[in-house]
Amino acid sequence: MRLFLLLIIILNLQSCAAPIIGGVGAIAFSSSAQEKGLGTSINDKVIYVKLRNAIYDWDPSVSQKISISVDNGSVLITGTLRNIDTKINLTKVIWEVKGVKEVNNKIQISETNNLKNIAKDLASLGEIRAKLMASKQLNSLNFSVDVVNNIAYISGIASNEEEISIVTQIAQEARFIKEVQNFVKVNKDRR
Repeated sequence: MRLFLLLIIILNLQSCAAPIIGGVGAIAFSSSAQEKGLGTSINDKVIYVKLRNAIYDWDPSVSQKISISVDNGSVLITGTLRNIDTKINLTKVIWEVKGVKEVNNKIQISETNNLKNIAKDLASLGEIRAKLMASKQLNSLNFSVDVVNNIAYISGIASNEEEISIVTQIAQEARFIKEVQNFVKVNKDRR
């Protein structure tokens, strides 16, 4: 019954009917396969939707320039913005969303964003994601990756320290990556 109520809440947060049915199925399927468990995954998805809505209501142009990852209430924000004031105000908006326990704002301040850098970031991101999915030592669904200006940002939940090392090594070995910032935590809740 509790799961059914959570799914209804998610449905109410969605704006289009067609993607909802597939979206709910994908949430349930991917959540059951993740290290953090179904309840936490659904809570993170609800927080994600609330964050996206709050940021869009605050400034739609910022919403399009950032990536958001939520793991156990810990929020990782990446992307590029043009000034520090916008970055600070974005952090304030994020903290106002119920359920947020931690904010890692890794937005980069940049005046330029050329096609060559974007292409390199996309190539690195694709390479990292492909290697995570191909790895037999970990579940790629437990990790979120973003690449901005040759810096890889990784967040998620690992079952042990070895998984954290594997994910970090995969990111470090990707072409064009100059730095890896790791926000992966070990799941200590063994229900």
